[in-house]
Amino acid sequence: MFLNGRRWYGKDGEQKAYGSFLILFNKEPGGEIRALVRHVRMSQIGHFMMGVIKIKSPEAKAENDTVSEFTKSQSPWFYRVADGHYYISLSGCYGGDGLFVDGDYYPGLWEQLHPLPAELQAKVWAGGGHNTCGSEGPDIHEWAKENINTLRRLRKVA
Repeated sequence: MFLNGRRWYGKDGEQKAYGSFLILFNKEPGGEIRALVRHVRMSQIGHFMMGVIKIKSPEAKAENDTVSEFTKSQSPWFYRVADGHYYISLSGCYGGDGLFVDGDYYPGLWEQLHPLPAELQAKVWAGGGHNTCGSEGPDIHEWAKENINTLRRLRKVA
C-alpha cells in the first residue's frame, strides 16, 4: 500500500509508481500481522504492479553461504537472498499479491517487524477485500502514515 509517492504512465502506456510502501507480513491465517515501510519502485508487468525491496540481515548473510551460484546469478525476481540481503518481490496492496508476505520465508526478519495494533488486526481478519484492501484499508493507511518514521526502521532484537 503506497503511503505517498508518485505515479505515471510510461511512453508505451505501462503504469509506474514509486514511494513509501507499507508491507504487511503474516505467518498463519488469523494470526499476528506485522508491518514495515520501505521505499519501492513498481512497474506494470502484464496486469500486475511489481517491485522489489532489499533488507540487510545477518541471517540473510548466513543463508547466502548455502545458496547455489546458479541462484545467485538470477535476477532479484527469482531469488530471495544475496550479498547479505533479503530480496522481497512485492505486488498488490499489502505486498504479497494483495495478501500478506510470508513471515516464515525470511528467517530472523519477523522479530524485527512492527506489530499491527490489535484493533486493526481484528478489522483485517473480520473480512474485507479479496486480494486487495478491504474496509480496513483506510484505517491501516492512516495508522501507517502516523507511524511512518517508526515503521521505516527495523526493531532491535535483544
